[in-house]
Amino acid sequence: MNCFCEACEVTQRDLYVGLYESLITEELRTALEPYDENLTAIEGVDEADQPHVLARHVQAIVQRVLESTKDGAERVTIVNDLIRSIHQPPAAVVAPTRQLLRLSEIAKPGAVGGVDVRPRTPLSDAALLTNTKDEPSLGAELRAELETAHDVDLLCAFVKWHGIRLLENELGRLKLRRVPFRIITTTYMGATERGALDRLVREFGAEVKVQYDAQRTRLHAKAWMFRRDTGFDTAYVGSSNLSRAALLDGVEWNVRLSGMGTPSLLEKFRATFDTYWNDASFETYDPDADRDRLDDALAEASGRTQHDRVTISLSGLEVRSFPYQQDMLDAIAVERVVHGHHRNLVVAATGTGKTVIAALDYRRLCEPSSGDQPSLLFVAHRRRSSTSLCERTARSSLIRISASCMSAAHVPTVGAMSSPVCSRCTRTGSPTFGAMPMTSSSWMNSTTPRQPRTVTCSVTSNPASSLD
Repeated sequence: MNCFCEACEVTQRDLYVGLYESLITEELRTALEPYDENLTAIEGVDEADQPHVLARHVQAIVQRVLESTKDGAERVTIVNDLIRSIHQPPAAVVAPTRQLLRLSEIAKPGAVGGVDVRPRTPLSDAALLTNTKDEPSLGAELRAELETAHDVDLLCAFVKWHGIRLLENELGRLKLRRVPFRIITTTYMGATERGALDRLVREFGAEVKVQYDAQRTRLHAKAWMFRRDTGFDTAYVGSSNLSRAALLDGVEWNVRLSGMGTPSLLEKFRATFDTYWNDASFETYDPDADRDRLDDALAEASGRTQHDRVTISLSGLEVRSFPYQQDMLDAIAVERVVHGHHRNLVVAATGTGKTVIAALDYRRLCEPSSGDQPSLLFVAHRRRSSTSLCERTARSSLIRISASCMSAAHVPTVGAMSSPVCSRCTRTGSPTFGAMPMTSSSWMNSTTPRQPRTVTCSVTSNPASSLD
């Protein structure tokens, strides 16, 4: 992307359709000659603003020249010469002092025409918006920004239906102009409304990513980024969520950043947003596939339901892995498929979810079409560990667990955890070991219990006994 500040040499091939605040220099005037005057919007600069506008122009030129000079003494010489006589013909200002504010696209059949609007805050300035009287509200500025941007990013903790309604006309035209629109949000506090995200995706063509694990990452940021091909990018960072009150009359503070006035801040904004966007913990939201999961996550985050973890512990929901667990699963799959290695060892720290990894890997090995379900064996070196394993796994509904009697000669019947019965001696006992294949991926939605399978009981009374 090219920068079109006053310090840049502008040629005809460099001009983009869009908003500007560029002083009319000799070079720019020459570049504009081929364009019809009806396509350009040129206005005089107010006398009160001329010192600031002209100083910014000179500052950009001086900075560019000094950055291209490596010798310190030569830089001092340049500055001293500049004090005596400031002159650089291609960047000389054409009197009277004026700025290029817009370059419009030539009308074409079927093209979506631009709206003659611009933010009240100059594109080159930073500002503080507080929604107070006699200054533009954040909502009004966002509407103008959306009409003139070529790329939009939104990082917002809470997305509300009524907030979208305030911007729906502009968002509709944004989609017609095929402007990319990326949104990152979260389930934090359960404040986001699923209907709002559904509408953003379906009606306005936005690409949405959601951070579901609000307990680990409490995203609370609110920020907009508006990129323009002309180089006059802008951004808003502050307290306003995408809600009606926040955009109109709420007591909100938001800082407006400028690619011309605060370029380093916009670069950091862009880099940080892209980091979040490419983080596996922020997952693409599909209204058709993910609506139930999002509803449950929002309900849990708001306190309406209580669960340990929405994507793992709730019976009836799809079991999902953490990103680091998925990396392990992918590595195992590569060893099997690519290298033909079918005896693989996973070593992970306590609490990282090795049981869940094993269950998800096993489910992947099952063949739903053929019903092929290989045997699964859990080995624990202590009875307390195996008992805890059975209880946790049963609560998670990942695998149906058998109960074993206390004799190696006995064969337990696989059944529910509440009534373990040995098929040979009909004795009941505490569940200490389970061995049973998981069902296919349809087990999550099935209401018909699977028929238990009988396995050989190989747990003796010795807590540290080996399992065959």
